[in-house]
Amino acid sequence: MPWPPFQTYWPSGMLWRFSAAQFNRHEHPIGCTIRRSVISRKGSATLLRHIFSIFILLLLTPVAYGQCDDINNEVWAAAACTKVKTFPSPDQSAHPTLMIVLHGDAPLHPPDYQYRLAQTIASNSKNLIAVGMLRPGYSDPEGRTSDGVKGNAVGDNYDQPRVDQIAKAIQKLKSVHQASHTILAGHSGGAAITGNLIARYPELVDHAVIVSCPCDINQWRRGMYKLTQKPIFEGNLQTESPIDHVDKVPVNTKITLIAGESDVVAPPALTRQYFEALQTTGKHPELKLVDGGHDIFTSPAVVRVLLKAVDDKSLKKQ
Repeated sequence: MPWPPFQTYWPSGMLWRFSAAQFNRHEHPIGCTIRRSVISRKGSATLLRHIFSIFILLLLTPVAYGQCDDINNEVWAAAACTKVKTFPSPDQSAHPTLMIVLHGDAPLHPPDYQYRLAQTIASNSKNLIAVGMLRPGYSDPEGRTSDGVKGNAVGDNYDQPRVDQIAKAIQKLKSVHQASHTILAGHSGGAAITGNLIARYPELVDHAVIVSCPCDINQWRRGMYKLTQKPIFEGNLQTESPIDHVDKVPVNTKITLIAGESDVVAPPALTRQYFEALQTTGKHPELKLVDGGHDIFTSPAVVRVLLKAVDDKSLKKQ
């Protein structure tokens, strides 16, 4: 059945006419009405290409957003869908604390320890929303994948696009949950992202907990090359290191640095250098050296620090 006469005026005020042969449907996909008539052959192909391009641009973004609208499991921000898992504490107020937990590079397996840590902190806290976040391009053991490019996990994926995607997702979560204040905890590569993020987005995070950090990326790569003899760690990268941006970190951002005393992957010397660089620019970071190697993020020592951060009344904002 041919569709009845339709017409539409686009924002420009121009009236477009299409033939019934070219549009044999009752309703336009985006709800516009179009008057049935005949387009002259001259220029019709070009005109239709432009119209269909507009239709595609209008349709694609809502469809993508519609597939990323479960805020407890995914966040649509910066035109990207970032996967999360959300764990609320038993007691909630209108303005809870928000904690974001970032995993490391996880070169050998899909990461999920950020979820376990977030759940542990939430179940032992009050008035907290703890969110384990899956970094751009990564997949978790359930097969969920955040938008973005994972990279090679050799210091190449702590750059501006990844930091921006994570920061925009945190901004969205802060708004949705009406957070009183925000804690960002990152491990290893996630710690490097945390250091870069608090410099690039100075008002976003109130307390950064940076654990096992390769805070000088190229120095860390040189150490990894000596440790592994893998060519992928040879040479310098054009990338961003937290130690290069300490002057941009605001004085009022609380920073807790934690390193394992026997860590050979991200030696504590890298954390200490970042600590000293922050001090030279007037910041007041806290440095903790704990027993253990690189994989200390879920250790009791780190859990105690995170639980204390949740209870820190001095950071709360209304």
